[in-house]
Amino acid sequence: MSLTLILAASESIGINDQRFVGQIVTRNQRISTSEIITVVPFGFELRPNNYLLYSKNRALLSSIRIPDKSLEQYLNFGATNWVNYIAYQGGMSSAQITACQWQTSSANKTLVLGSLPTVASTTFIVKIGDFVQVGRYAYIATADVQRGAGTTVGIPVHRNLIETLISPVNAVIGQYGITQALGGQTFVGVTFCVVLREYPTYTLTPITNDSFISWNGVFRAFEVVLP
Repeated sequence: MSLTLILAASESIGINDQRFVGQIVTRNQRISTSEIITVVPFGFELRPNNYLLYSKNRALLSSIRIPDKSLEQYLNFGATNWVNYIAYQGGMSSAQITACQWQTSSANKTLVLGSLPTVASTTFIVKIGDFVQVGRYAYIATADVQRGAGTTVGIPVHRNLIETLISPVNAVIGQYGITQALGGQTFVGVTFCVVLREYPTYTLTPITNDSFISWNGVFRAFEVVLP
């Protein structure tokens, strides 16, 4: 949870969830675009505030030294004041979400959710911009989806399903649901598996009987997508 503690202490967060698109403007001012199909990995830029007390954050400093820029870490927004980034907008309760399962018929940019609750057909299962997690990967819903009358619903998302399902997987939506084991532990709500690409040094500024930590840059984290 070390990187999540950095997230909790951040004064701002940069997020990159864009596709890899190139553009060319010709001499006669016509624009053309091309896209390289990728897994569209999430990127995060965490800028922690510069007024953390050294005496109260020595354990935090130690915990981020261990993974450094080589080991996978986990960003869990629901455990911080940044929960608004992944907050669920639909009409299901936490218990109802936990009881749902992603189906093996999920494919491409459509995730199929089953074991749906008994709610009104007009209840929103997800709304545009909701985050859902299938296994270790998160996806963003691109349309409002209502319960309807069927046994399953299809949820269109912003990128292709990365890991084909061979059996149903418990649902994680927004800040609700329990993830699969990530690094030997589970998390509540959507959690991103990342590795640091940039790990800033820090400066200590003395105050009476203590010091403030000032970071000399930002933490840049990049989603780990397994081959």
